[in-house]
Amino acid sequence: MHAATRAVVHSSNDARRSSRLAHLAFWRPALRVLCYHRVQPVRRDRFSVTTEQLEEQLSYLARSGFRFIHVRDLFSSAALPQRPLILSFDDGYVDNLEHAVPVLRRHGAKATIFIATGCAGGSAQWVDGGAPLMGPLQLRELEREGIELALHSHSHRAFETMPLDEIEADVRKNLDYFRLHGIGVTPALAYPYGSRPKRSLPELARRLSALGIPLAFRLGNRLNRLPLSNRYEIQRIVVRGDAGMVAFRRRLRFGKLL
Repeated sequence: MHAATRAVVHSSNDARRSSRLAHLAFWRPALRVLCYHRVQPVRRDRFSVTTEQLEEQLSYLARSGFRFIHVRDLFSSAALPQRPLILSFDDGYVDNLEHAVPVLRRHGAKATIFIATGCAGGSAQWVDGGAPLMGPLQLRELEREGIELALHSHSHRAFETMPLDEIEADVRKNLDYFRLHGIGVTPALAYPYGSRPKRSLPELARRLSALGIPLAFRLGNRLNRLPLSNRYEIQRIVVRGDAGMVAFRRRLRFGKLL
């Protein structure tokens, strides 16, 4: 391999390694993004927290000095508050409106719900039992509650297995749903399943940018050191109902270290 080529390869590898370890820069402020799915009165499992768990978690966050922000606050040139945190919910389940919103209201907590529009108003085909999803009337009710709505694809398919043209068409449908129904949406995307075509990320970022989407969220359970190094790879910490407060606090403080 030519020396100049080797230098480019090593530089690229070093940049990727540096990006992977950026969350360990503890001297820099960090953005935490929590990822919830369902909220139910008593059932708790991998994808469901109870209303009691959510109450306890929000109380802890407020006592610990975290400040709830919306995703759209990341678009602003204004400085973020100290200890910024985004509460995000995936898919658009009816139970978010019925059970999460009253808890959020009691705590004065901002939240963002990423909506998968292909089954909106019907049921989630990607979960056992097909849990009910919110339709236009319920999404407008969320708007009135001050809940931010954002994008979670149209089909809820894993982007990693899809060609870029199909991903782009899918995201266009996601955007079109909100335009068709006259519902406000923040142009930010949470990849379904956290899945994205890793080898084509620069091109995917270019296409999302051309659609007016300036940032996107993955999973990964790490903190995001500020300023953000890659706005199309913002990591979220998954909140599981089958884990206790000790695990919640540990992930919140450190994220996934390696």
